[in-house]
Amino acid sequence: MVKRHTYPAEVAGAEIVVATETMKDGKWSVVSTVDQQVGDGRQATPLPVTHLRFETEEAARAFGLAQAQEFLSR
Repeated sequence: MVKRHTYPAEVAGAEIVVATETMKDGKWSVVSTVDQQVGDGRQATPLPVTHLRFETEEAARAFGLAQAQEFLSR
């Protein structure tokens, strides 16, 4: 099952989208995307996919959120 969560970002006009998924072995994977206002449109920037697997959905979500926050801080 895929779960998608959206979080506000500290950068004006940006949101963080974190998608988590249960894998066949019961562990969780995560993919993060930064969605930013660019002029009159929006740009979605997918971040590099990690091959790490997490024991809980909360751990996967926390990793994805931290990854996106680090990207935005650059």
